[in-house]
Amino acid sequence: MKNQETITAGQLARLFFTFMTGSSIINIPAPLISFAKNDAWMSLLVSAVPGLLLLSCLLYMNKQYPGLTFIEYSNKAVGKWVTFILAIPFCTALFHMTASIVLDVDLFMTSSMMDETPMYVFSIIVMSAAAITVRAGIEAMARMFTIMIVVTISLIFVIFILAIPDYRPEQLLPLMPQGIKPMLHGAYFTYGFPFGEVIVFTMLLKFVRKQDGKVLNKYMYTSLIMNAVVLIISVVCTIMMFGPMAGERKYSLYQFARIIQVVDIIERIESIIAMALIAGSYMKATITLFALNLTITQLLKLKDDRILVLPISVICVLLSLILSEGMARFEETVSSVHPLFITVSYVIPLLIVMIVSMFRSHKASGQGAGSGSSAESGSNAGSGSSPGSSSG
Repeated sequence: MKNQETITAGQLARLFFTFMTGSSIINIPAPLISFAKNDAWMSLLVSAVPGLLLLSCLLYMNKQYPGLTFIEYSNKAVGKWVTFILAIPFCTALFHMTASIVLDVDLFMTSSMMDETPMYVFSIIVMSAAAITVRAGIEAMARMFTIMIVVTISLIFVIFILAIPDYRPEQLLPLMPQGIKPMLHGAYFTYGFPFGEVIVFTMLLKFVRKQDGKVLNKYMYTSLIMNAVVLIISVVCTIMMFGPMAGERKYSLYQFARIIQVVDIIERIESIIAMALIAGSYMKATITLFALNLTITQLLKLKDDRILVLPISVICVLLSLILSEGMARFEETVSSVHPLFITVSYVIPLLIVMIVSMFRSHKASGQGAGSGSSAESGSNAGSGSSPGSSSG
């Protein structure tokens, strides 16, 4: 996390895809299908639209303030104290996100695989790995996560392919049997997780090399679209496998892998999904921890940008234990409260800074145009008096 660390636009786009897809591909299908039923894939299409709009806001501000994070250009746009106020919900959401990601691993492991192991064991392991990776820097993260996400997504798609004989496409029909409300409910859920979380990358865009600025927008939009496509595929495959029961199976892709059997040779491959969930959660927790550490470091104007990594990690572990109120309460929080929480903590602060920045930019351009016209009129006046003086 040294100041001179830079990554290419392609590496940042892969980090972005990892952040958006890593844990969501495992966690989204079951609750989304329970809300939207057969219309779950349509919910993803609808919620991807605000995700693209928010990404456009991020890229616009990055163009207006190249090489600066959200905290840095907020200081320029609205001042230090307003930035500090806006950063309070921003940091709160980052703390909650990081702890929730770790808690998700805890709940999965204790409910599906190792039910007698204390939850704090998994929290400590995941956060320790994330802290070590954050201290290694964003360049190491970009190189390592590229390999991990390719392997993870490839293994998941292998499972989808092996399950083709068990698919029943008729399970995808009918569409909207209960009207549009279930589909919009699912869109509300997926807006909060994962599309509303794109705002976290306001803290990472500054690390892209200057010469890659022209292709950054294209790569970021491509990553978000790829994320939406992958999630849609996972939801469609889950519905074709389980039908109406898909929304009632916790960690449906894990259950998906458990029933795959190919000629008595390939079976009981749910461990692949378990590894995918752990790897995806670890990568996303690392990125949020990186953004959280950088946010607090810049707010406090600390010279050492790694000194807070360990204390923040300890706080996140403790917070994950405080939040561990059971699977049902956690799912209710993520599906109902999280989208609103993301809007208040991430979206509104960014929109405030962007609107003020646009207003100031428009005002400055107007003043510049006015001073330019004044100078031009003065010049014309001066040139008009010159012939008179010479004739005199």
